[in-house]
Amino acid sequence: MQLDHRARKTALYPVCSPARAVVDAARDLGQLRPVRATVAEAVQRGFADLATLDEEIRRARRSRTALIRKAFAEVADGTRSAPETELRECLAGSRLLPEILWNPRLWAADGARLPTPDGYLRDGAVALEVDSREYHISPDDWTRTLDRHNELSRQGVLVIHFTPAQIQREPGRVRRMVEDACSARHGLGTGTGIRAEPNSG
Repeated sequence: MQLDHRARKTALYPVCSPARAVVDAARDLGQLRPVRATVAEAVQRGFADLATLDEEIRRARRSRTALIRKAFAEVADGTRSAPETELRECLAGSRLLPEILWNPRLWAADGARLPTPDGYLRDGAVALEVDSREYHISPDDWTRTLDRHNELSRQGVLVIHFTPAQIQREPGRVRRMVEDACSARHGLGTGTGIRAEPNSG
């Protein structure tokens, strides 16, 4: 692999760029889940953007980059965390669910911008969230999650929360819960007046 042209010089030694650090770390990890978490966290926290990550992956060529290429494609497609990707995979096996918009832009009937859920099913106005208090950094983060939930509920959206542990350990149960919710709320999405647009990435 070529030298990092974005390396930063310090008093003692050069320090590689965040994008290079992510790619190098991912190449040494042998499992997809920690690679997903590393890539998603780097992008979500603003340490590296998609363009610089893509460039570093291309510079690495094919040397131990299969996992990071997959994780990068998922993040570029709108995924923002490893558990969210696992929820996508869990629900992709359903023959009953309509299209799921991931991290979509939502507007209320009066044009007000609404919080962005992890996943959204327009037909039944069902929002999917991957979180729980144990996974949030602070009480403020948990409060913001509740505020988002309450605002969506006020607009007639059913918000379903899953923890990463539930998705990993009980994917069949998670899938059935989403299927049952969508079946029970079939056609109700129109009544909310909510406009949903796919994430542009």
